[in-house]
Amino acid sequence: MNRSIAFIVTVFSLFFLLTVNSCDKMQVETGISISNRQAAYTAGQETISVTASGEWVLSIYYQGDQDGWASLSRTSGRGSMDGIILSYDENGMGESRSLYVILTSKGTDYAVTFVQLNEKDSGWVGTYPGWLELPAISENDVCKFYMHDMTLSNGKVSRNYSFLWDKDNLVSHWVAYPLNKGLIGSGSRTDDWGYDPEVPYEDQPRLERGYRGGYDRGHQIPSADRLMRSANRQTFYYTNMTPQIGRGFNQGIWANLEAKVRSIAMSCDTLYVVTGCIVDGSTKVAYDNDNREVTVPVAYYKALLRYSGSSSAGISGYSAAAFYLDHRSYGNGDSVNEGMLRSIDELEEITGLDFFANLPGKLGGSQADRIEAEDPANVSFWLN
Repeated sequence: MNRSIAFIVTVFSLFFLLTVNSCDKMQVETGISISNRQAAYTAGQETISVTASGEWVLSIYYQGDQDGWASLSRTSGRGSMDGIILSYDENGMGESRSLYVILTSKGTDYAVTFVQLNEKDSGWVGTYPGWLELPAISENDVCKFYMHDMTLSNGKVSRNYSFLWDKDNLVSHWVAYPLNKGLIGSGSRTDDWGYDPEVPYEDQPRLERGYRGGYDRGHQIPSADRLMRSANRQTFYYTNMTPQIGRGFNQGIWANLEAKVRSIAMSCDTLYVVTGCIVDGSTKVAYDNDNREVTVPVAYYKALLRYSGSSSAGISGYSAAAFYLDHRSYGNGDSVNEGMLRSIDELEEITGLDFFANLPGKLGGSQADRIEAEDPANVSFWLN
């Protein structure tokens, strides 16, 4: 993307966040949503829905150098309307591409982003569970989606966690799971390190003696988030580990953040959590017990979606926030602070992921966009 286009997109994004936040002052909440915000490289269609009380216009703004690869079945109308079709051509280029579909109503612009992957990154973009914690999922030859179930104390079977495993870097890009008092349960840490039975053993690191290179075996879903014995054992699978700096990170500020997340979960109905690491740009490796290289992440994050049916905070009971930490050694006095907070939209810009991809289906695209754009620094419970 050239500098002039990048500037326009940046200004437009800021303007979009401001206009979305003003919607709650209107009698009819104006907004736009799309059936899927990410698709495979093949030609296809998505459905656009418009919510408006007056006349409106739709347009497409292409990001990057490629344009003209998509079209709308309707570009103007009056009042709310469903079933508008966004059609797009096959992406034969070597990189993913994206666009904004822009709704203009009463002099105000609203937008939704659509990304079409390239062939290499598409893999199988299919039907996945509708759990609220899940990001948009795209598998390929290197990265595969897996999930683990657990049995609760009442005998009910529930999901434990899901993850996207990268067999080249030998880490999970993210681990997603719901969290509340009942799902945490009771028990103790098992320290039952072992291979993940769902993933081919040859695609996992061997870590019974930890990493060589001075790194801790850092959990993505923490052991303390699942205390029932069988569920806790699953948190010690090698696929849940990444090489983390010990003193100053895993044993310090990261552990503090994990405790804070559990505290937030205890004060709401359910907290939907995505814990992830960023490996792009990494120049460091650790070694497993077979001397294989494991990529050391450059940063870690937690994306949080809080639901409280009895709370006046948020939108329809939902609020969202993210914490982003560079992977480095922090001082003993350092604590989780406002400088580490991000909106979900900001974290999506950093990671390229679409978090809480099933939220629009539950609340509608306009509501979901407002939640993800919210500045968490203005919401007290994220840091209290």
